[in-house]
Amino acid sequence: MEPTPFFRKVTKNKDGRPRKQRKGWGRFQSVLRERSADFNLTLDVQNLRQEVQNLITLRDVLSTQSLVRRDSPEGSLSRMVNEYFHVFRKGAVLQESGRKRLVDDRDQRAFMHSMMDEQVDVGNGLCGPEVMMGQMTAYTTFLRWICMTGNVVGIVKADDSVLVSVKGSFEFQVMRTTIQLVFPHIMGNEWLVAQLVGKEVVAPARSTFHFNSAGKCFKYDVDMDFVGAFTSVVKDPLI
Repeated sequence: MEPTPFFRKVTKNKDGRPRKQRKGWGRFQSVLRERSADFNLTLDVQNLRQEVQNLITLRDVLSTQSLVRRDSPEGSLSRMVNEYFHVFRKGAVLQESGRKRLVDDRDQRAFMHSMMDEQVDVGNGLCGPEVMMGQMTAYTTFLRWICMTGNVVGIVKADDSVLVSVKGSFEFQVMRTTIQLVFPHIMGNEWLVAQLVGKEVVAPARSTFHFNSAGKCFKYDVDMDFVGAFTSVVKDPLI
């Protein structure tokens, strides 16, 4: 075994003379190593930042997909609105003794409460799902309800709510009680009343369901064109 030399081996040129060390070279190499380390750290930081940004982007995409699934025409809110028009397509179920129905008023009330917020605003200072049921029952009583239809035509997302817009129609047969309910001021005009009673009319309608973050409808707007429906069946309307 050869002994370890006490002196560092001297490198030589091709002609055998000892190679001279460049002045300051060691110091320069040290600076290069430090700068290389700094550069690598900078790259690592940039890569980490890019990974964080990628994760944030992925999170936003997944969140958006979840919201779109919930609020899209195939989403739960849209299905709920479509179910509303299916449940009440023939109006409110009136209690009739001795007659059995596949769906009774308890089923409709349960559905109304499951969809509507307890303080749902229905306009004119009125609120609550029972108020909506009362209005539905009143219309079913004072006119011969034929069919109510509605199709979702738009969904708008706000910060903490979702608006579902519906376009549809309300088909019914006019009775005297209908005129008393909708246009009581023409009851004295018997000629006009005679033209309306017994006629089947279709009133174009638009409505908007306002849903909160809990998936409950907290406001319900409806615009039904009764004037247009009535004037379409009279020759000389005086409404």
